[in-house]
Amino acid sequence: MASSASSKELEALHRLVASSLTKRIEEDMRDGIPTDAATLSSAIKFLKDNSITADPADADDLSALRDKLKQQIGKNTVGNVISLATADLQEGTNG
Repeated sequence: MASSASSKELEALHRLVASSLTKRIEEDMRDGIPTDAATLSSAIKFLKDNSITADPADADDLSALRDKLKQQIGKNTVGNVISLATADLQEGTNG
């Protein structure tokens, strides 16, 4: 029967996994290449399994992403589609 890992060994493994995932993603970002889906999935699962979350309202580094999403949502609202359709119909009746 195999002996179980000690808590020190498990803590060391945890640190190594976190460090490895962090380094890989940082290297990809620095090199300007997309990180592969398997690595990103592993990182996301690692964070989820360790109950690590982010509150976009409190994170400065997420504010730019939040602003871009707001702009994109504003461009794709139903009101804009209706306005464009109405303008197209009006142009069609005037021309």
